[in-house]
Amino acid sequence: MAFRNIFDGAASFGAALVTCTVCGLPTWFTVTAVRAEIAPIWAYAAAAALGIIGIILTFAFLRKGLAGVAPTRQRRR
Repeated sequence: MAFRNIFDGAASFGAALVTCTVCGLPTWFTVTAVRAEIAPIWAYAAAAALGIIGIILTFAFLRKGLAGVAPTRQRRR
């Protein structure tokens, strides 16, 4: 039973890493494009929204990882 919680926590840490990558890279590229004057200024709003969502989801998955909860569950098994 203890190994299941360890694996569930590792899966949540993996989900946090994937979420950070999936939301962080497009945010960074959008900010870089706006600074290079390739994208319009209003793209900062989209980048900020995606970044905030990514931060919230990353912290949620990290919290689940520390508690040993699988990313698709609300409680420990």
